Amino acid sequence: MDKELLKKNYKDACNAYLRALADAWGWDLESYGFWISDCVGETYSYGDCTFIDMEDIIFCVENDIKQNEYVEWQDYCLFANEFNQNIPNLKAWHNGCPRLSKDAQRHLKSMKERFEKIINEYKDNTIQTY
Repeated sequence: MDKELLKKNYKDACNAYLRALADAWGWDLESYGFWISDCVGETYSYGDCTFIDMEDIIFCVENDIKQNEYVEWQDYCLFANEFNQNIPNLKAWHNGCPRLSKDAQRHLKSMKERFEKIINEYKDNTIQTY
């Protein structure tokens, strides 16, 4: 078994999947983006806020996932984490897993903003009374 050949084939396959995704999403790999810590096949960074791991790269390519769906999923994951909701993986998201509607998300965010405002008002009043 030639371990160096295996490594080369793995890296070539990972980069081929990445190129397929870049073509589908209109990315310019020649001048922008990189594998984090030069670890081909782990996590790729494109732009300031797109980070995608190899499993998701493969899933996106093989299932024709559009970039806007990927971004929508990432945004939902951030929301779900902030509000202690279940965080779906990309496959579950794409297959239509249960999730909170945009209206429910807005409602929770609004309630949180009001709650934080009330906390700050109490804090301000407490500081002024001493």
